[in-house]
Amino acid sequence: MTNRSLVRSVPTFILVSILAVACTATTQQSQVPSGREFGSLISSNANVMIEEGRQTFRYDTFGDEGFWSDAIRLHQAFAGAVQGGVAPAVSPQTALSVGLKVDAAVLPKELVTLIMAGKVNMDDPATTLALLKLNAVVGLKGTSNNDGSLKSVGITCALCHSTVDNSFSPGIGARLDGWPNRDLNVGTIISLAPDLSPVTGLLGVDEKTLKQVLAGWGPGKFDAVVFMDGKATRPDGGSGATGSVNATSSMCDAMPRISASSSLERRGATRAASASASELSKTR
Repeated sequence: MTNRSLVRSVPTFILVSILAVACTATTQQSQVPSGREFGSLISSNANVMIEEGRQTFRYDTFGDEGFWSDAIRLHQAFAGAVQGGVAPAVSPQTALSVGLKVDAAVLPKELVTLIMAGKVNMDDPATTLALLKLNAVVGLKGTSNNDGSLKSVGITCALCHSTVDNSFSPGIGARLDGWPNRDLNVGTIISLAPDLSPVTGLLGVDEKTLKQVLAGWGPGKFDAVVFMDGKATRPDGGSGATGSVNATSSMCDAMPRISASSSLERRGATRAASASASELSKTR
């Protein structure tokens, strides 16, 4: 049989299929980037992922407003009585004194000029609210109602894991992501909240006792044992507070435990509360 006869005997659809496969392979081969192009593509994708991670690190609260606002109502301390919160509201000076930091890079030039000229009242809680709306308070994210009033606050990873270089003034400057905020006084910040009953109820103590324990932590420290185990001190009587950078994961685990009553029951809150009463009473 001649080659021409062989070709004629092959069904047309098979020839078409072979040609299609050959064309596809040629097209795919032509789409493979060169080594330089491939390296550039990897770098571009990596930069996108880094930026996405930075945004998550700086601004994602992962819903922890359930503790900070729904449970202990910390947002009311920032809102002040004028916006339906409590007095005295948190001023910028107070915020800086408890270790909160301000990202100077997001401040409008007009505001920077006014601050440098001493024309911004750092004792006015309205200034704190303005900074929250600008997302300028590192690690603290505010959400507003439709009328502009403060609806809630939550914390992000950056609260404990970022600081600033103080290039503008103490507590105000360029962000330093990944640097521990050793000035952050978590105990005092919690004490600013107007409703500590979710915590005192968990521990089985009064508010005065709780605030004494919180005041004992000091800057840069957090004691997860208070929330997770209902114990105020170590067995030797000393504070169990450790560097907040090391204790952050425990803090994030503890917050949902307090903010959801059903979760409290599942985790044995009754046992923790009864055990904590005698422990915390030692601090009175």
